[in-house]
Amino acid sequence: MSKDLLWIEAGRRFRPEELVFWQARGRQALSEVAEGVDTLVLGPHASAAFPAELRPHIAPALSLRKQCDYSDCLTSTLGRAWAAADAGVVYIENPVSRLVQDANRAPPADALGGLQEFFRRLARQRSGEPAGFGGVDAIRPITFSGEDVLLEPTSPAEWQALGEVLREAAERTVAVYRACCEQVLELLVEKRPPGAPLRVISLHDTMNTKMRADGAIVVERPAEDRLPDWMNLGNRGDEQGDEAGEPLSLSGAELRRIAAAWAQALGLSEEEGQRAIRLNKPYKGAYETQHFGALLRPLGQAQIGALQLEFRREALLDPAALARLHGPGQDWPEPDAGHLQAIAAALAQAGQALRAKPA
Repeated sequence: MSKDLLWIEAGRRFRPEELVFWQARGRQALSEVAEGVDTLVLGPHASAAFPAELRPHIAPALSLRKQCDYSDCLTSTLGRAWAAADAGVVYIENPVSRLVQDANRAPPADALGGLQEFFRRLARQRSGEPAGFGGVDAIRPITFSGEDVLLEPTSPAEWQALGEVLREAAERTVAVYRACCEQVLELLVEKRPPGAPLRVISLHDTMNTKMRADGAIVVERPAEDRLPDWMNLGNRGDEQGDEAGEPLSLSGAELRRIAAAWAQALGLSEEEGQRAIRLNKPYKGAYETQHFGALLRPLGQAQIGALQLEFRREALLDPAALARLHGPGQDWPEPDAGHLQAIAAALAQAGQALRAKPA
């Protein structure tokens, strides 16, 4: 196994104050600035790091590149930069890899049972049978290219040991993140001025290509799974953001307004924006979007709700980093902080424009 994998020291328990970022952090308490916050950004997949207790259970061939590609780790730098650039934004970051428990899936009633079912389906898939992982991927033991991340236990004792490691790690990490999200949103709702907007954004990134066995991320996804040049916004609706058989997590009009403001701030013409920013295709919004959309729906205001923001990772990478990832290798390039800060500044500019011209 590569020595370069990202690890969280054994027994590390994260504190809520480590996970929440806002512009005046360190100078003013969040409760003091909450009245001016209208955007809560969540990073459920922002960390690629594994708890050290999982070392015996990690596939020996896993590389740093596979570990990071399996996560959305660029959103950590972007989310923190966005909060630093915009006083109206609070960002909360999950400190651990989705391997422990995916925070953008519903909390599983039986996490270990779901993992066991995942491995059963995986065995069928690898033998040539059709098998999907929907409903059992709260713990996902393979990359999105199908390579092993977590070793399958071979005895009841190994299963018990793995289950205990995952349970304890989740309590120290994912559970703290989930509680932070709920508590901060409760504070923002409490402090929100009458009639003010409030949106919860689940922040993600992914590439339009998957990884080849040699580490090159060049295998094109099917056309229906590819992102546009910049991003996909999901509110559980159709490609116009309107209802498509289930309640919206945010009104279609507000989703379109946000998309237009972000396109303008990124320097895109109206026509370019329509091509570069797509609604609900391929991502309609997963658990966080559904959950927080449902929590906010009783407030009954079109400018209040939740959406999923899925950046095309290629747009977040500088050309040199992208070229490295398109070639064979096991490394992961450091993010270009300046490039991501420029994107965060554009998002902050769009936020100001949205506030200046309320719907």
